Amino acid sequence: MSNVTPIAPQFATTATTTLVFKETKFGSLSGDSGTVKDAEGNVMFKIDAKLLTLSDRRDVMDASGTNIGQIRKKKTPGLHEMWYLGTMDDEKKCAVKAKGTLDITKCDADIYIGDAVVGECSGNWRAKSFTISIEGNQVADVHRKTDAGGLLLDADSYSIEISAGVDSAFITMIVIALDEIYH
Repeated sequence: MSNVTPIAPQFATTATTTLVFKETKFGSLSGDSGTVKDAEGNVMFKIDAKLLTLSDRRDVMDASGTNIGQIRKKKTPGLHEMWYLGTMDDEKKCAVKAKGTLDITKCDADIYIGDAVVGECSGNWRAKSFTISIEGNQVADVHRKTDAGGLLLDADSYSIEISAGVDSAFITMIVIALDEIYH
């Protein structure tokens, strides 16, 4: 296992890839379900938010509906919010933990695999623009979609550009965790 493919290595990109994550605001009781599509509009992942959970759990499924991962908030409170990202049999395999900052526009967080910090996210949350780096290398660039519909109805829609060789499911889960931490 590589630190850039810890969740679903079968979804490692073969070239720079752009995905679009869009939360479902209508038709979802939780408001936190969604879809991830490629540049051609093909569904890559489905996010299913579980209703009535203390940990705000979400399952991540591939296009055929097979569960490939899960995301959940750390149940015990801490100084900095943390979300676990994992496979279906290891829900705490990875984590995203907010870094302390007095600047509320910053969206800095550490990325963990097990207990080791392997990467970080940094950027401007108000502009919804940030980068994801693993082992010192930028592996993804994330921006809020800014078309007319995105500004009015899809405040939680993101364009995610992922470098070659990186687990696209893992990066998608990081973006969801950041959206929840800094929402």
